[in-house]
Amino acid sequence: MKKLIWGILSIFIILLLASCGTSNADSTTGGDPQPEEQKTILTKLKVNEDGNASFTIKNETEVDTTLTYPSGQEIEYQLLDNENNIVYTYSADKTFILMLQEKVLKPNEEIVIRLELLTELAEVPAGSYTLIAWSTSDELSEQKEQVAYKWPGKEQPESTVSTDTITVYQGDANAEYVEPYEITIDPSGDVVHQIFEKIMVLEVGLIDYRFENNNTKLILNMDSGLNNVQGSAGEMMFIGTIVHSYFDNFPEVEEIYFEKEGKSPVTLAHLVVSEPFTRDRVYTNSPN
Repeated sequence: MKKLIWGILSIFIILLLASCGTSNADSTTGGDPQPEEQKTILTKLKVNEDGNASFTIKNETEVDTTLTYPSGQEIEYQLLDNENNIVYTYSADKTFILMLQEKVLKPNEEIVIRLELLTELAEVPAGSYTLIAWSTSDELSEQKEQVAYKWPGKEQPESTVSTDTITVYQGDANAEYVEPYEITIDPSGDVVHQIFEKIMVLEVGLIDYRFENNNTKLILNMDSGLNNVQGSAGEMMFIGTIVHSYFDNFPEVEEIYFEKEGKSPVTLAHLVVSEPFTRDRVYTNSPN
C-alpha cells in the first residue's frame, strides 16, 4: 500500500515539475514583450536628379528636440576622391556669423537643407567622388552621412574667344555710353573671370559664376565691392560694360543676372537689379 502511495506521489511531482518548466519556457520566449527599437534623430543624405543634393534631419522621437548651433553655419560637407583625399570643403571659402542659435524640432518634424553642388563644385574636376555631409549642431556633428557622387564637371559654353585678343567695353570719357576696346587674355583659361578682371576699374570682385538653362543664362555673383558703384550714370556704365562685354564674347548667352554674395536682387545706389539683362536691349551702348 505504501509503495502504491509513493508511486502516485512521484508521478504527481514529476508532472508538477514538467508544468513549471513549460511555464518558465513560455515566459522566456514569448510571454514578455520584446523591447522596442529606440527612436532617435535621423539624418539622411540624398543626391537629387538635378545633380544637387539634400540633407534631411528628422525628429523620430516623441518629444521636442533642441539642436544647438555654435554659428550661422548649419551644414558642412566634403568631397573625397578615390584615395580619400579631401578635394572640397563647403566652409573653406566662407564666413559665418558667430552667434549661438537653437532650433526646436517637434516629433516627426524634419529640416531639409539643399546642397547647391552644381554651383559649389564649379572648380572641381569631373570624376567619381564620395560626398560626406553632416549637421554642425552640437548634438549631431558626429553623425555623418555619405553617398557616392559622380560629378560631371562644369560645362563651359562656347565662346567666340579663339585668340589672345578680344573686344570688350568701357565707359567713354563723358559717361554717356560704352565703347569697345581690345584686351589680351589666355583663351585656354577661365575667360569669364579674365574678362571681369580686365573691365572692372572699380573695386568690384567676381566671387563666382554659373551657366544655366543650357548655357543661355549667365549668373555673375559679385562681392560687396558693388557698394562702390555710385550715381545713376555710374550704375549705367557699370551695367553696360559688363553686359555688352559678355554678350559679345558668349553668343549662346541670352540672359545675364547679377547676384551679390550669392543673393538677389542686387541693390545699387539708385537702382535695384531684379530682372535679367537681355540681348534685345541696349545698355548705354555706343551710338555707332
